Amino acid sequence: MKPRLGFDIILLGAPASGKDTQARLLERKFSLRAVESGNYLRSLAKNKTKVGQKLRRALEKGLPAPTELVNEFLTSTLDFAPKNADLMFVGNPRLKPEAEFLVKELGKRQRDFIVLYITLPAGEIWKRSERRMRDDSDIHHIAERISWYRKRVNLTAKYFQKLGKLQKINGAQTISAVSREIMKVIYDYKKFRTTR
Repeated sequence: MKPRLGFDIILLGAPASGKDTQARLLERKFSLRAVESGNYLRSLAKNKTKVGQKLRRALEKGLPAPTELVNEFLTSTLDFAPKNADLMFVGNPRLKPEAEFLVKELGKRQRDFIVLYITLPAGEIWKRSERRMRDDSDIHHIAERISWYRKRVNLTAKYFQKLGKLQKINGAQTISAVSREIMKVIYDYKKFRTTR
């Protein structure tokens, strides 16, 4: 049986930083329930309702999902999660208002958490993203993603940093080196919690 952590993880990262890979590795080691909004939002975008159409337009333009939809998803996840389940929020919340909302909701439920933020220099984001490109038109999307990430997600990271919850992880390493760094942060936090 996989061990529990006793706290939730928010796993954020730059585009192409390997957060999904690290999330899968953490799921193999610990009893964690992954919380990913992607499937939920994609299925919602298929609806013919006004909400579905609004979401579809945003996603087609490469824009983030509206905050109110992300917050609905987060609330629903927390409402239905067993109290003794440790959650891992993968790639969400991206925007600061979503982060503020999630922190408030976690606080209401007396759930402790840590934020792991996988950083990557812009040059490395470009290099990794180019490997995934299907054609030259993707270059424009890469530039937009990097610009959006710098403007928006960095604000979210700063918010978590002010709360004393953010731990930066160097994503410009091998997968195993990133994993070792994450594990060290997790075990250090576990020790810190037991000595509080």
